[in-house]
Amino acid sequence: MVQWLGAIHSGMKGIRVRAIFPRRLAAGAFFCASFFCGNQAPAFPLGEDELGRLAQGEVVVRVEPSPGQGNERVQAAIFIDGPAEPIWKIINDCQQTKEFITGLKGCRVLQQDGAGELIEHRMQISKLLPEVTYIFRAEYELHRRIDFKKRSGDLKEFEGSWVLGGITGEKPRTLVIYSLFLNAGSLLPQWAAQLILKQDLPEILLALRKRVSSPQNP
Repeated sequence: MVQWLGAIHSGMKGIRVRAIFPRRLAAGAFFCASFFCGNQAPAFPLGEDELGRLAQGEVVVRVEPSPGQGNERVQAAIFIDGPAEPIWKIINDCQQTKEFITGLKGCRVLQQDGAGELIEHRMQISKLLPEVTYIFRAEYELHRRIDFKKRSGDLKEFEGSWVLGGITGEKPRTLVIYSLFLNAGSLLPQWAAQLILKQDLPEILLALRKRVSSPQNP
């Protein structure tokens, strides 16, 4: 299932770039990021500095510009070694995602069809806030993309996407892009919700990469 981490973390610990990313791979990543986002979500073109940071294992985070203040999506990108298929299996498996996403108390599929699923989450956004329950529709493009949007529940708005793009080279790599907009309504001011996302999305992607590379990963 597509997942969202709501617990507030202490912040990001960045790693300085020590090498220049190869231009050939950089060009491929730029194309991949822009192409796989398509028309369904904002493109994520990456500059040379951002590609260098990704190559060093960092997560690149940005806020997508929006005409309405507070309506911006937060986007995060990471490189994960290997093809997209194992990553896809993890982010679509409730049992696995509950193992590494703090705050996710419950996840179940309510309905399935050929294009996607209707999913229910129970989430503890913060220890200072009550647990929330929401239902969203997730639509899939196998091994490439998940788009999701809230249908009902405690959150006012919840929508975003996962995008997986293959990178060719000496060994296979996948560019993972996670894009999310959250409006918790009266539970949380919008500026605080956006701050949480900017802190949490990198933690989600780092935990996902660790899970994919784990020897115990089935």
